[in-house]
Amino acid sequence: MFILAVSAACVQTPVTPVPDNSRVEIHYKLYGGFVMTTYAVQELVVTEDKATFTIMSGDGNVTAKYEKALTRDQFNAIVNVFADNNFTSYGDRYEEGQNYVTDVGYADITLIQGNQTKTVITYNINRYMPDGLIRIREKLQETIAYVSSPGESEVRQIAETWITGAPTYAYDGSGLAFVNSTRLESSPLRDLLTYRFTSSHAGYGNRSGTIVAQAITEHTIRVTTIDRNVDSAVIDERWDEMGQFLIGSALSLSYQPMQCERTVWQTWEANSGRVYIRAPTDEEIIRHYYSSVYGIDVMNVTKVDSGLMSCEACSVCPQTYHFGLTVNASVMQPLLDEGWTRIG
Repeated sequence: MFILAVSAACVQTPVTPVPDNSRVEIHYKLYGGFVMTTYAVQELVVTEDKATFTIMSGDGNVTAKYEKALTRDQFNAIVNVFADNNFTSYGDRYEEGQNYVTDVGYADITLIQGNQTKTVITYNINRYMPDGLIRIREKLQETIAYVSSPGESEVRQIAETWITGAPTYAYDGSGLAFVNSTRLESSPLRDLLTYRFTSSHAGYGNRSGTIVAQAITEHTIRVTTIDRNVDSAVIDERWDEMGQFLIGSALSLSYQPMQCERTVWQTWEANSGRVYIRAPTDEEIIRHYYSSVYGIDVMNVTKVDSGLMSCEACSVCPQTYHFGLTVNASVMQPLLDEGWTRIG
């Protein structure tokens, strides 16, 4: 019994060898289909220490290039998706013999292991792929999103460059200090950043040419970035630094129609099919249009005769009248997009 016990104690549990992924390289290339020429070819290359995503135009020039370091765990997680879904067992092509899909282009997935290379070519959609290949592609797309998204230091640089060049800070701001940031896991990716700074005068924006009180004023600005661009910036929760207006305030806008032009609200009314005993005025149509299409209440709508002589060339010469209205500044963007301009 003693001998058996000793023998049992000497039995060792087999150790599962850790796979050596050091000689593994992955390429994921997207091309063809209906895309902008500047995005004609996109390629992700994954090696043991980094992932690189390159975007090239149709003539081979690099449009954009992103690179991020990978931890050992990140790299192994990518490689393991190939092993777990038995990538080397798949056929070489999954677009032949299928209905031709003209607008999606192609995807080449390549796994290099030492001296062995395996490439699978398919449409750049999941429709004709085996489930395992879909899981591999999803992991590669996830890696592209990770590599191409800006890191915290880059996002902060984008926000700080924008703030210091914006009218309020550029006029008399100083002491810009980072407070915090939050990344929203949304699509597209959004970063919310908060900063504090000091102005030497009261008010907001570029106050050149105006009489302002000299007073040390502390400000808090919250900036939202999307895809390396500033999407919104609000100071003290009351001043829109991008639009340069007090949030909730009413602003006056003007619209100058051109000869022979049918405005968007006139086109909308003409296509409505409504029949009236009395034809509505332009002012009534404008109010109804923005209320119905955008849910925006416009006020003080007027049609003003400019009293000026005008030529009659279509799309070149202005009409002899213009429109005016007031609207809540926070919702005025659709009007600006349709050609209205701010007054003052």
